[in-house]
Amino acid sequence: MRRARAASAALAAVALVTASYPTPAAAQFEAPCELACAAVLGATSFVTATGVSIAVGRMTGGLDGVDQGLLLWGASFAATAGGGMALSGNGQRQQRAIYAAGIGTLIGALAGGAAAAARRGDEAHLIVGTLVGAAAGAMVGGVVGAFTYDAADGGALPLFTVRLPL
Repeated sequence: MRRARAASAALAAVALVTASYPTPAAAQFEAPCELACAAVLGATSFVTATGVSIAVGRMTGGLDGVDQGLLLWGASFAATAGGGMALSGNGQRQQRAIYAAGIGTLIGALAGGAAAAARRGDEAHLIVGTLVGAAAGAMVGGVVGAFTYDAADGGALPLFTVRLPL
């Protein structure tokens, strides 16, 4: 129970830090794809939040109520979507990270579903394995996409720009 609340609080803190200090976009996509990128980011954020909620619920022995599940789901969604939006200062890196997260979601869903089907044959375990695998694939794909070096990108650093009021 306490682990679930601590995980929710940590995810909410990450989302607040990334969203509270916005920086103006310094680069735009070379070929505009705002709608496609937003759709992929929304879908991967939804799947990741659902998979994280299921995984935390299964690891902690279940969630106490709907409010705890919604808090965990909302924090996970905000952290994933906030991570994708935080890369807006570098359009190429943002595009690469969002699409890599989408591809990672598909690969993770296939791997998680295959592992669950091989282990147990019932539908509940297949759905859980698919969602948890998709969430893991989305996170890995997004991080790999964000850290991948691209010559056209110039390897621009830093990855995130956070201005702290001092």
